[in-house]
Amino acid sequence: MKLSTYEPDALAPGIRRLSYGLFCWLNRHIVVLRAAGALLRRWPSIGGPFGMVARASAVKDVLTRTPSFSNTAHAANMVSGDYLIGMDPGPTYTADRALVRERLDALDVPNASDEEAKRRIGILDSGDRSFDLIENYLMWVVFHAMKPLFGSATDAVVAGSADPAAQAAVDEGLQRQYMLEIRYVAGQLLAGSLATLDLRRRAETCGDALQARIDRVTGPIGTAWGVKSASQDIERNAVGLAWISHPVTVQSGALAVQELLGRPKVYEKLWSRAQSLKDRVWTDTGFRKDVRDHVLELMRFRPIFPLLARDVPRDTELQTGARQNAKCPGGGKVSLLGIAALFDPSVVSDSRSFCPERDWGSEDPLRYLMFGYGYRQCPARDHAVDILTSALIGLLTLPRLQLARGEGKAITYDGPLMLSMRMRIT
Repeated sequence: MKLSTYEPDALAPGIRRLSYGLFCWLNRHIVVLRAAGALLRRWPSIGGPFGMVARASAVKDVLTRTPSFSNTAHAANMVSGDYLIGMDPGPTYTADRALVRERLDALDVPNASDEEAKRRIGILDSGDRSFDLIENYLMWVVFHAMKPLFGSATDAVVAGSADPAAQAAVDEGLQRQYMLEIRYVAGQLLAGSLATLDLRRRAETCGDALQARIDRVTGPIGTAWGVKSASQDIERNAVGLAWISHPVTVQSGALAVQELLGRPKVYEKLWSRAQSLKDRVWTDTGFRKDVRDHVLELMRFRPIFPLLARDVPRDTELQTGARQNAKCPGGGKVSLLGIAALFDPSVVSDSRSFCPERDWGSEDPLRYLMFGYGYRQCPARDHAVDILTSALIGLLTLPRLQLARGEGKAITYDGPLMLSMRMRIT
């Protein structure tokens, strides 16, 4: 178990808050990051000395050279303990990844996400004309789609108890509390090392609570998974599956919808097609593929992790695309502008245009860069895209949507984390 560490800030007063504020502003104004990335792509020698890469070839090179550029850069922001995303390759990584793949195989996506999307859309369509995209819709679609990750132990995890009576008392109120808890654990990974100390301490508190919750029910989880691993192995994977799978998918969905509504012509075209299909909207394979392509293109414009970091365990060189490689001393870090690589015109045709039907050809793996690249790519990639496809199809069956700008702030944030998105059915 990872213990919370309450330490005084080593940065000068105000510096952390200022740098964190700038980081959050850049995440919300992604066009600025794209512009900065374009400059570093054009003149890679500028970023090289600072360990920054922006060209697609350079980003892919870093992500596939795992011995030289390590995922352990994430470890400091994983407040609930070690997990795949922050591990170096080795026996533990291999065993854990195999277990995660087994759990992902238990998912019934898109059937489960379709059913929950239909149910939630029915509630929204018959109720008030305004709703919160995250709290009233996305987090529930994702939660029910991912329920099989814990199988018969889901209620035990939500209740934080192996007592059947406590599990029988699980309702949407307890489920919501659980989702809020894991949201702040994932929020620390999004915020990174620049997060203010009070936000980090909140994340650590939620991370400790999540660990304690899982620790109490490792028995039921092991039974549900059909494994006889040591309790610490079950706990490590159960905690990781809980905090990264649900919140990151929900945030990705909210960013995709935000981008879609900012493109009224694209939204209108998709919405009109959905309305014309009527009940066939859920079964038309051509339309589902088109919506899936839109989800991926929306995520290209609004990736949840526009910037990535990697540790440099030993002296090496970095291929930036400049005439000479950049020196990378051991013990340092490199920064990857994934948002720039996704718009690299040397590998992405007409990269500045919104084009869901683009033919990526041999560069198709780059299309999924928001999930990583190569061997270390997120194993839940296709499941996440399928869940978001179901969620978007559901929204397209409603009457026209728009942000509820006249009711205070339509979108509220907690650092880089989107807390709510108020929508209005017109």
